[in-house]
Amino acid sequence: MMGPGARAYLGRSLERLGVEVRAGVQVTKVLPGGVELAGGEHLDAEATLWTAGTRGLPLAAASGLSVDPRGRIVVDAALRSVSHPDVYAVGDAAAVSLPFGVLHGTCHSGVPMGLHAGDVLAGELRGRAPRPFRFGYFHQPVSLGRRDAVIQFTRPDDSPRRWYLTGRLAVAYKETVSNSPFPTFRLLKRGLMPVRALALTAGAR
Repeated sequence: MMGPGARAYLGRSLERLGVEVRAGVQVTKVLPGGVELAGGEHLDAEATLWTAGTRGLPLAAASGLSVDPRGRIVVDAALRSVSHPDVYAVGDAAAVSLPFGVLHGTCHSGVPMGLHAGDVLAGELRGRAPRPFRFGYFHQPVSLGRRDAVIQFTRPDDSPRRWYLTGRLAVAYKETVSNSPFPTFRLLKRGLMPVRALALTAGAR
C-alpha cells in the first residue's frame, strides 16, 4: 500500500521501536497464550490484536436489502440501496463501486459519503435529482507513536504516489487531519464551506 521510500522508513521505524515483522505468514489459530502459524509454529503473546477487515451487520441482509459477500449494502451511484432505493447506506455499511473498485471502509471515505448522502436527501426534498457520489483517495497516514509517523500520498485509486512525509512533520499533518472532521462539520453547518469542497480528491467524471 506504500511506495518503496515510505515502506523503507516504516520498516526502520518499526525496528527502532522493537517490533519484529513477520510478513507473508498465515495465522491458523488464535489461542489464549498466543497464535499458531501454518506449519505448527507457535508464537507466545500476552495480547493479540486481530485486524481482519470489516463486515456488514447481519441486520442488512435480514431486512431484505441486497448485500455483497461481506454483508455490506450494495448501493448505486447516489448511495441508495439497489434493492430498496428509499434506503441510503454509507461508511462500512455500504458497498460502493467506483471506476477503480469497491471502496474500503475508512473515515477517509466514510465522512464524505455521509455528507454526500445528507446533501442528496436535502436535494430530494427540494425536488432535485440525486447526484452521483465521486471520491478519490488522497493519503495513507500511519502513526508510529507520539513523535513519529509516515504519510503516503496516493492517487485517487489509493495506489502510492512518489511523495511522502515522515517524522515530526508527518505527526503534525496527521494530527491536523485527525482533528479536522469537527471544525469542518461546524463550518458546513454554518454554510461557510460547500459539501462539494470535500470532493476535491475525486477522480475524473
